[in-house]
Amino acid sequence: MEMLRSLRPVGGLVCLTRYEYGMLGKYAYYLSREDIWFDVRRQQRKTLAIHILSKNKVEIRAPLKCSWLEIEQFLGQKLSWIINSARTYRLESLVPALTYASGSRHRFLGSFRPLVLVQGNQAYTSLDGDNIVICCMRPSSEDLVRRRLHAWYRHEAESYLPPRIAAINLLFGDRIKVPNLSIRKMRASWGSCDGRSNIRINSLIMRESPRAIDFVLAHELCHLRYFQHDKGFYARLSEVMPDWRELERQLTKWA
Repeated sequence: MEMLRSLRPVGGLVCLTRYEYGMLGKYAYYLSREDIWFDVRRQQRKTLAIHILSKNKVEIRAPLKCSWLEIEQFLGQKLSWIINSARTYRLESLVPALTYASGSRHRFLGSFRPLVLVQGNQAYTSLDGDNIVICCMRPSSEDLVRRRLHAWYRHEAESYLPPRIAAINLLFGDRIKVPNLSIRKMRASWGSCDGRSNIRINSLIMRESPRAIDFVLAHELCHLRYFQHDKGFYARLSEVMPDWRELERQLTKWA
């Protein structure tokens, strides 16, 4: 049976309504002509997380026993960020989708670089000056070129990220060891931490600037110290990386 409840203003903003269906729920949030729907998914996990799925749909992933009050407080803390992210998503939806033809430009470490496609029996992907050169059997196949490029991002991440995460971990100045690091393509986040010394990073992070990459690593390393996105988490993150808010906005823009 549906139960509707109007909430108090969250994060200084109003008009937030919750629809409940047992353990499942949905938030509806409206600001002037914008509308954002928040789907709540309860999972076997320790922390709350937010995933921007589209210009007006956001998923909140919550532990199974997390109270509605905790979810509402978390939502209030992140509401401004969510709104800015949704607005950015709308703007980016007007930008043409990436193409994988010769001459199309793709980012690597924050810089746009044109693709140079070459036909050959021995497949490889490499940097040549400002160009990303991809050699494969069918360079006319955009799907094949995309897969080759994404595989190259992962290969580069496997050599680039381990020394960076070790260096960022030292900034915390404690005895927590460098975590186990796995790299793979992820659909909805730049990274994740299970709280047990295991961190996963999205291989496509190699598109971002070195400083933005360091922020993602610092964010996940902070989760080894603080499970929740609470005041302690953000205070520690600010000590290690004072400009993390600006770097987070950069990632939101290009995610």
